[in-house]
Formats: sequence, structure tokens, C-alpha cells
Amino acid sequence: MTLRRLYAGQDGAARFESWEPGLLPAVPDPGELSASAPLKASACMVVRAPAGGGHPEQPEAGRRLVVMLSGECEVTASGEKVIARPGDLLLVEDTSGTGHSSSTSTGFEALMIVLD
Repeated sequence: MTLRRLYAGQDGAARFESWEPGLLPAVPDPGELSASAPLKASACMVVRAPAGGGHPEQPEAGRRLVVMLSGECEVTASGEKVIARPGDLLLVEDTSGTGHSSSTSTGFEALMIVLD
């Protein structure tokens, strides 16, 4: 599982960085779970993109947490490309600036969580 954050830098360019949700405790005892701080969400939806789909460079309309369920999606931000695969999480926060583009040769399904 890969955890990434996509954000707009001070210069308005979209960038990726590793994202660590801060699970506590770091090493749980047997029968215990580690958990992150809650992210406030207002909605969630399952989205599907067909093979060959995608969108041009644009900022995201609002903060989203994307959980890849199937297929692959290539996301490009300021020339850097990452491929999201099943099980990957992408915290999308580039709501201003140049934004990002995406494409998929395989098609994909994802759970998109709308964050407050």
C-alpha cells in the first residue's frame, strides 16, 4: 500500500509527497488496533473510469481521499508521474494552482471520499 499526498506548493505547482497518517500506537498489542486522527468527511462515492479515460491538468474541486479499488491510474503533477494501484491511498489537496492530470490505460474503480 502506498500513501501519497498531492498538494499545491507555494509557487502554485502541484507536487507529490509521501503521506504518513500518524497511526497510534505505532506498534499495537495483539488484539489492539493502531488508528490515525479522524479526517472529517461529508460524502463518499465509488467512481469508475474507462480504459483510455483521463482529464487534463486542473486543480481538484475540493479535498479528496482516493482509495484505489481496481485497475491503475497515472497521475501527473508538475511533470512527476505516479501510478495508483489497488490498495493505494491518495490524499488530494491541490485545490488551487496548476493542478494535476490523470490517465488510465486499464480503467479503474476507486472509493472517493469528499473531505471537509
